[in-house]
Amino acid sequence: MLVTGRRWAHYNSGSMTRRGGNLLLDASDRLDLHPEDAARFGIGDGTPVTVESRHGRARLVAHVGTELAPGQVFCAFHFPVSGVSSRTSEHADTVTSCPEYKVTAVRLRPKVSDD
Repeated sequence: MLVTGRRWAHYNSGSMTRRGGNLLLDASDRLDLHPEDAARFGIGDGTPVTVESRHGRARLVAHVGTELAPGQVFCAFHFPVSGVSSRTSEHADTVTSCPEYKVTAVRLRPKVSDD
C-alpha cells in the first residue's frame, strides 16, 4: 500500500515552486519500505524500483528502513518528476472532497533496463 505525504525538509516549501534552499537538505525523491518487504521483493537500499498502480507507474530509488510497517511504502509528493502523484486515485471523499491520494494499492519491482 503506497502512502504519500510530505517530507520534513519540504513540508510547506516544496509543493509549489521548489526554488528554496530546502533541496540542499533533501535533494531527491525516494520510496521508503520496510526491510521485510525489501527482502521479499529482492530490493536493496539504493536500488532503483518501479512502483505500479492501476493508474500507471513511477520510478524511484528504494530507501530501506523500519519507519514503516510491513506492507506499506511511502513517497513524498514534492518531486513531480517521479510521477507519484499522478499514480494515485482520482476519487475524492464525498463529504470533504479531499482527494484519495494518501493510499493506493501498488506493486513493486526492481527496475529493469527496458522499463
